[in-house]
Amino acid sequence: MLEILQQLPIREWNRIKRWWRDTYATVDWPTGPETITLEIDVDVLEEQLRRHHFEGASGWSLKYRGEVLNMRRPAGVAADGTPMEDHLRARPVDGGLEILGHAEANRWEAQEAHVHEAGLTWLNERELRVLLEGCGIDVERLEGG
Repeated sequence: MLEILQQLPIREWNRIKRWWRDTYATVDWPTGPETITLEIDVDVLEEQLRRHHFEGASGWSLKYRGEVLNMRRPAGVAADGTPMEDHLRARPVDGGLEILGHAEANRWEAQEAHVHEAGLTWLNERELRVLLEGCGIDVERLEGG
């Protein structure tokens, strides 16, 4: 099996997937959800989130126009037993990163609920703060404002 996998054109597949996402699966940045803006480098933010079990989600989700970070992690189960995930995105604004997030059905364990956005809830500013601080990010210091 490993020999078969080693022969697959993974780079070509990833290139096609990126093209398809950029062409057909890119939407405007949402204007309704609450956000926070931090003075933090995207690479620093990504590294810190990875230390707290986040992984890249860019290959398997809609692309928000202007996003420079798209990460998710498992987040327990909802009251009805649906496996959940936290999903964060960031885009550059005014020298910082504007961050928004939501909780939703886990894309791998509850695919139909995920695609139909069943149970999707946008995180408010307090919830974003708690999530980021739980990942070791000093939100108050990085707000710069």
